[in-house]
Amino acid sequence: MDDNTDYGLNTPQYPGQQVKNFGIEQIRTLTKKQRRTKGFAFNVPTGDSTNDITLSGTARILLGINLIANSGNQIANITSFQFKVNNEIVIDQTNPNFFFKGYLNSQEYYSIPRPLSGTDQITITFKNPGAVETCFLQIWYI
Repeated sequence: MDDNTDYGLNTPQYPGQQVKNFGIEQIRTLTKKQRRTKGFAFNVPTGDSTNDITLSGTARILLGINLIANSGNQIANITSFQFKVNNEIVIDQTNPNFFFKGYLNSQEYYSIPRPLSGTDQITITFKNPGAVETCFLQIWYI
């Protein structure tokens, strides 16, 4: 064992201090610009259903979304959905399996960049002619 080894005991307390010697406010600014995600679970009943989505008040850019079924397989009963951001229909009457991670989308998320203000109205509407199905939505944003 080397007597000069500190085993990480003197490691800086926050990132950025190691190389750039940033102050805490610079680190906070940098952190606010990092990608974040928020997940939602929807118990989608038979028929049409609309759900409101709320993101952090600091959200400034919507990066994208992905969907997954409760079973981990394809979304079976939901035939289409609509995704609206501040009254702009971003996705309309589209089969949710196109946004299912690992099925037709090999990326982390399906990219649909949009500006956000922190007081955004985001909704998702499902059309489900079949049995009740649970669907999970993940939103990526900065």
